[in-house]
Amino acid sequence: MIPFGFLGMLPLLSLYVGVVLYSDASPPCLHLPCRDNLVAAPIQPGVAAGVNTGACEGQTGMAACRMGVSLPAISDAPRRVEHRNDFPQVQPKTGGVKERLVQLQRCMHSLQDTGGPWSHGGQESNSLGAILALMAAVLTECDLHCHSQALGAMAKRLAAVGREGEKDLLLFLKSITQHSTTVAPLERLHPQDCAEIYRLGIKENGIYTIQPDPSKPAVEAKCDMETAGGGWTVIQSRQDGSLSFNRTWLEYREGFGSPQGEHWLGNAALHGLTSTGQHQLRVELEDWHHQKRQATYNSFKVASEAQRFRLTAREYSGDAGNALSYSKRYNHDGRSFSTADRDYDRYTAGNCGQYYGAGWWFDTCLAANLNGKYYRGRYSGVTNGIYWGTWYILTDSRSGERYSFKKVEMKTRPRTFAGQA
Repeated sequence: MIPFGFLGMLPLLSLYVGVVLYSDASPPCLHLPCRDNLVAAPIQPGVAAGVNTGACEGQTGMAACRMGVSLPAISDAPRRVEHRNDFPQVQPKTGGVKERLVQLQRCMHSLQDTGGPWSHGGQESNSLGAILALMAAVLTECDLHCHSQALGAMAKRLAAVGREGEKDLLLFLKSITQHSTTVAPLERLHPQDCAEIYRLGIKENGIYTIQPDPSKPAVEAKCDMETAGGGWTVIQSRQDGSLSFNRTWLEYREGFGSPQGEHWLGNAALHGLTSTGQHQLRVELEDWHHQKRQATYNSFKVASEAQRFRLTAREYSGDAGNALSYSKRYNHDGRSFSTADRDYDRYTAGNCGQYYGAGWWFDTCLAANLNGKYYRGRYSGVTNGIYWGTWYILTDSRSGERYSFKKVEMKTRPRTFAGQA
């Protein structure tokens, strides 16, 4: 059965075809050669629905695609639209587009009559997926055989993805049709952060798909839509010790864990979230006596990897103390990120990330380390637990023990977020 939401797109697609084909009556083509005509999609030969990095499949038409489009199945990675700066700015002739749409019409008649080479379910679903895939291909102005394996894979997935796929496709088509054909369509197919989701009227806590950097794949993130007005994108969570935070530079860059539980969103995503505009950081701590405190930084930014994901955390307020700017030697603001395999701290005698078993914005070495080892309360030895030095002192003078927190969350949102209380 065809999802109801897809039916709403058919008038748009029909209108687009009709405008160009109003003067042509194209009879169905049931012969194999008609499927050799180029219709368009930015996929390499023999690659199933992925991002193109070279010339398009086919023998005629433009030499390169304007943009790459990845539309994976439900179980695959999130959808991505990737801009290519090196594409020739070629405006196709009206006759060329018209000719391709004529072939599209013929191929669709053929597919409807024969069941097509992309069969994976009911004929209605096949036809719908093929129409959507071919129209997306035509609108990207890039040539591809309409019977190709790559386009066939796109058709199967478009027909199978359900409502989430419908939403992504609508955004994709909208971005194309609202811009001149000489300008690349909008790249972001998902909201940038939880604040944008909140502004769209979705105000429930949950796991949402966001795209902090439009040039990179979307990610799943936990959204706090209630605390202090909501709109927070959770970037780190510790709650039960089920996940080790003693990770490599690459793991911290890409993120690890699950937003449903303990996780680190990823330094690349943090840079994408904070690279434009002004942002806040909120740190929430809970000890083993159910006491809670927070620290908010009204100026928060994470620089690019080329700048070693350098931290900016200033303009403190809250009741947990300003542990990120504790003293001259223990000042995390302005420091590079460090891990056991990438030593960028200011401790000349060793590697803080290796010594404390965590990735963090170490100085020489720390007054705070929220990525430390998960201990259940008090512990002895190296101060490598989840630590915030302005709430609990470094060492208990009576017992010589340290203290590790029960729960920690780090979250960010734009400083000018309108939904805040």
